[in-house]
Amino acid sequence: MTLFFTVVSSSFLVVVVFQYVLIRVMLPQRLSGMARIIISFLAALSLNSIPFLYMATDRILDDLPWWHRELIVFPYAIALVASALLAVPLLIVLLARSTLPKLWPRFDKSKRSFVGNAARTLSGASLGVLAYGTYYENSTPEISRVVLSYRGLHPELCGFRIVQVTDIHAGPLISFESIAGTVSLVNALKPDLIVLTGDYVNNNPAYVDGCVRLLNDLKANTGVFGVYGNHDYYTGIESVREGFSKTRISMLSHSRHAAKGLEGVLNIIGVEDPVSRWATDAQFQDLAKISSLAVPNQFNLLLSHRPGIFKACKDWNVQLTLAGHTHGGQVIVPMVGERGFSLAGLFVTYTHGLYESEKDSEVRMYVSRGIGTIIAPVRLFCKPEIVEITLTRG
Repeated sequence: MTLFFTVVSSSFLVVVVFQYVLIRVMLPQRLSGMARIIISFLAALSLNSIPFLYMATDRILDDLPWWHRELIVFPYAIALVASALLAVPLLIVLLARSTLPKLWPRFDKSKRSFVGNAARTLSGASLGVLAYGTYYENSTPEISRVVLSYRGLHPELCGFRIVQVTDIHAGPLISFESIAGTVSLVNALKPDLIVLTGDYVNNNPAYVDGCVRLLNDLKANTGVFGVYGNHDYYTGIESVREGFSKTRISMLSHSRHAAKGLEGVLNIIGVEDPVSRWATDAQFQDLAKISSLAVPNQFNLLLSHRPGIFKACKDWNVQLTLAGHTHGGQVIVPMVGERGFSLAGLFVTYTHGLYESEKDSEVRMYVSRGIGTIIAPVRLFCKPEIVEITLTRG
């Protein structure tokens, strides 16, 4: 049993226990104590049996009617996350209950009634917000258009458009229909180059063929290039590699490739993911080998699943790095700092959007919020994203 599995399992059990406590607190007081215990136990057990019915099998959810995902899996994921998030505000409520009577003696509601009403209110609000984030904000990717100016840009790259797609996470939380819609949106942009930056399948290898087959419909004048992400390894990297070997997509692994028709002008570098089950800035190996892939007097475009590579490559001869991995944190608190506060900022240095090197403003990285999600299909102020970058001469 690995440390990662232990932590995840322990966290899940804590959430299940908290669900049981919440249900018991919210049940009517007229029920006996034993009735509340039995009902709460059965409700928590029934709710959390869903992962074993859907997630622990190799069955592709797309083979089942649409309502399995929309009316069972999504609500379960919402309930799980809502339960986890309710711990902090409910603790605040309990502290307020113990403090308010001292400040206002007339505050004489019973503790059980007060906590029960607070739990019902907070649960309703949390479920409402998370449902909005699931069924509205997480529905259709937005196209982020970015224009980057470079002095001395080669004439053939002036107006050149690169479209990035990342973190699809095909699986129970994203359907093949959604992936097909993303492919259609990208092709409608008629880009010069398409790049894919990892995590095509969430964990289940049964989704590989369907996902890769859809991605093979991507079309760009100078080609489609990609790298692998950590979830592609969790899925089974040999299965994912075999799937891509049957496509027209050029997958790079600590290697470089010239864009079609732009030999000697545009050098595309692909970085292998330093596989880790932790969401922190992973340590990249073979940095000397990766840096040697940059070619002088060419525009070097580096593809990396994890944005942490920018700590090293911003000192190399690499003009633009494209990365994903973070999903933008899936939740961004707006109006906090320059780009809002992303939950991913608790773990990684680069969360989402455009970054520049402190030494050279023309050495840049864009971190995409990606298409898919993990744990729950919830996004708040952090819509799924397709990135279109246009190069211009400054």
